[in-house]
Amino acid sequence: MIGVATQFFLAGAGAFGAASYSAHKAIGDAVALAALLALLLSLAARRYVLPCLVLAVAAVVQVVLGGLGTSSSSWFGAVHGLNALVVLGTAGNLVRRTSARSFKVA
Repeated sequence: MIGVATQFFLAGAGAFGAASYSAHKAIGDAVALAALLALLLSLAARRYVLPCLVLAVAAVVQVVLGGLGTSSSSWFGAVHGLNALVVLGTAGNLVRRTSARSFKVA
């Protein structure tokens, strides 16, 4: 979730000319890689597989949309911003589910 929040900041910085989009792209690739790693770990642990799968798919779609938004059509870029909310919500749900289980008092 911290990575996604950082992405919103970096996207805003790029949109308003405070920075280039290179850091936004690099962090975005790292977030997608982390989501894929989380999926692999969830498969190995046999826990939280479905939310990790949704997160990984949304993160990969996010990277694809970002690439298409700069080369093909600005509409892909618009959906890229909307899909960021899907990534954020899915990551937040996963954090909530895992932390609720971790901090449960017996």
